[in-house]
Parts: sequence; structure tokens; C-alpha cells
Amino acid sequence: MMDTQTQPVPQTILLATFLVRDALCALDAAGVQEVIRVESVTPVRHAPDEVAGVINLRGKIVTLLDLGLILGFGKSTVTRESRIFIIEDRNEFLGVLVDQVSEVIEVEPGQGEALPVNIPSAQARFFQGVCRAGGHVIALLNAAEVLNENRL
Repeated sequence: MMDTQTQPVPQTILLATFLVRDALCALDAAGVQEVIRVESVTPVRHAPDEVAGVINLRGKIVTLLDLGLILGFGKSTVTRESRIFIIEDRNEFLGVLVDQVSEVIEVEPGQGEALPVNIPSAQARFFQGVCRAGGHVIALLNAAEVLNENRL
């Protein structure tokens, strides 16, 4: 008698990719609630530099973080291509400002590689690793560390 049990097929992971300056970065798409255009951003006095301001998202106040500053690339300039990734963290919505949205890419589990050793440790904590997909090297962000309130 033949064994009829099937081996579980590994689930692919969807990555939402975007640019921060010239760096192609990604977040696990399962953690991204939505991606919106940058409309009206209200500055917050005395907030840390990484807080670009707050936005009104359908009646909810959402803190907007400048990913360029967090990653050490300098303050972001909002352009027509800029977008906000809305992420839920500890039952609160946060926005992450990026320079340009790219595409959603499918990768196999375990496809990630370690970060290059020349990444400064101050920046390395924001990344889980890198992966190669579609002919590009994509930096995988550690959303928990990017959103870490103790840093802000």
C-alpha cells in the first residue's frame, strides 16, 4: 500500500517592497494594513526627530515615522511618489513614511541571508537580513525594532 500522506507545502511569504533613498527595503506584507498617499501631515512640537508628525486616517490619529531618519539616511522629503505604510503595532496604527512604493514580491521561507558585516550596528538592528528576488537585493526590515517606542 502506498503512503497517501502528502508533505506540507511551504507557504510563500509576500514582501511589500519600497525605496528609502536608493535602498530597496521590504516589510512582511501580512503586517501592512494599507499603503496610502501622503496628504496632510500635522507636525508635533517637541516630538523626537523620527516623528514626522501625525495624520488623520478615517478619524484615527496616526503617528507618522520618518523611515529615512530612523535608518540613518537623513530627513525625508515628501514628493508625489512618497507613500505611508500603515502598520498595526500593539493595537495602535503607526505610519511609516517611505520615498517610493515598489511591488509585492513572493519569496520562499528561508530565502533570507545574513546582513553584510559592514552594516554599522546602529543600523543593523533595524534589519532581519537580506534576500534576493527579481534580480534585486532586498533589505528585510525588522518592523518591531523600527516601531520600538523606547527608541523614540
